[in-house]
This record gives sequence, C-alpha cells and structure tokens, in this order.
Amino acid sequence: MNKHDESLFQIGEVTKIMGITRKTLLVFEEMGLLTPALKDEKSGYRYYSADNMTQIRSIRSLQSLGLTLKEVAEYYYDTENIDVHLHRLMELRASLDRNIQMLQVRSARRGDLTVRKATLPRQVCFCRQYRCENVAEASNNLRDTYIAAAHTGKMAMLGRMFTMRMSTQTEKLDLMCCIPVEDSFDGPERMEFAETPALCIYYRGPYEGTATAIRALMQYVKDNHVEITGPFRSIYMEGPPNRGKNSDDYITQVAVPVKG
Repeated sequence: MNKHDESLFQIGEVTKIMGITRKTLLVFEEMGLLTPALKDEKSGYRYYSADNMTQIRSIRSLQSLGLTLKEVAEYYYDTENIDVHLHRLMELRASLDRNIQMLQVRSARRGDLTVRKATLPRQVCFCRQYRCENVAEASNNLRDTYIAAAHTGKMAMLGRMFTMRMSTQTEKLDLMCCIPVEDSFDGPERMEFAETPALCIYYRGPYEGTATAIRALMQYVKDNHVEITGPFRSIYMEGPPNRGKNSDDYITQVAVPVKG
C-alpha cells in the first residue's frame, strides 16, 4: 500500500523531523500514547499526521520534565486521579525552579546588583525577632534560632533560612530570623509565608555588605514605582560551612515581595 495523502508522513520522515528513533515511536504506540493516522495491516506501514507529531512533541515535553512514560500515560488517560498528577507536575516545576535559581546563584559576581524577578516559595518557619547591634550579633541570633528550631524535631530539609528586616532603615538590624520547619509544627514561633512574586539581587560577598544590595533594591522599587507587599529578606544561599571563612564567596539572595 502506498501513501497517497501528502498530509501524512512515513515513519522514517517522522523520526527525522522529530529527532527520535523508530523504536521510540513503536514504544509510544505499544503504550497507547500514540495511534498512527493510517496503518496498513498487511505491510505494517504506518503513516502519521500533523496531529500525531503534535502528540509526539507533547509526550517528549512531559518526558523532559522528568515524567516516565507510565506517568505520561496516566497524565493523559487517568481522569480519576487528576490531583495526584497535578501534584507531581507541581513538584517537578518546583525542582526546575530550584535548578534555575541555583544557576542564577552560581552566576552571581561581586559588585553585580542586577535586579531579577523571582518567586518566593510558600514556607512554614520557626521565627524569632531580635534587635541587633551589628552583623556579628545578628549571626549569633540566627544560629541560636536555628538551634532552637532543630530542637523541635520539625525542621524541614528543603527551604532556606532567611532574615527579614522589620525596619526600612538599613542601618538598623531589627531582624526576624526564620528557619524552615514542617507544616505540622504548631509552636508559638510558627509563621506561614505564602508563595509570592518578588524582586531580588543575588549578592556575592560578606554579610556586612548586604545592606548595599538592599539599598539598590529599594532604589529600583522607588524608581519603577513597584508596590511591595512585605519586608526585605536576606535568604542565605551559600555561606558557612560550605564556603568556610571565604566570605567573599558567600551568596545571599536579597529579595522583596511585590504585587504580582
């Protein structure tokens, strides 16, 4: 049987156009993910439509996010467990966001005060507020808050500790120290932070210099008439112990929640 419809493509054409193998196409078919537009039962020749190729692209996109073919099949055809598949995709998106963020962190250079868009994740934190005389005292209070959070037995493995500046005056260290904990923590120090859009600067250098990034971010907010929705945060990305005493390589995400 010969193909007469010019809108259909032979399997060799599809593999070349889509950059996949014949075996991959046949696996898609075996799993019920793809049905050729036309199949000659005698010769076994398969012909594919533009819609077929759109489906192939969709399957490959889901694979690139980290889904297995079994999960892709469930995503398409399991209508009774939509919430499960949605949660899985949200987990994958969060993982991708973290990887992107870490690449941005690694690209930070000393003196670079580039303002970027970001999304601050939802977190539940163990929080204590302090008025500090200097950065050394602030560091000690953050350490003490970390130790207290650890003693609850509810510390979260994901998420990063941060401090919030409770005063708009950068020379004042009126700080809220926040340590991520599990949702089930219900102590008096519990605070929940919603996911929120933000602007941020990835500051590379000693903690004493983060005020420079905060001032730069404040100026950007003012110049661009941005509406902020919460205090400025210093989110600790890389520092002791992995950077040891080399404070020039400490990286802090200085961020401020903004109206979407």
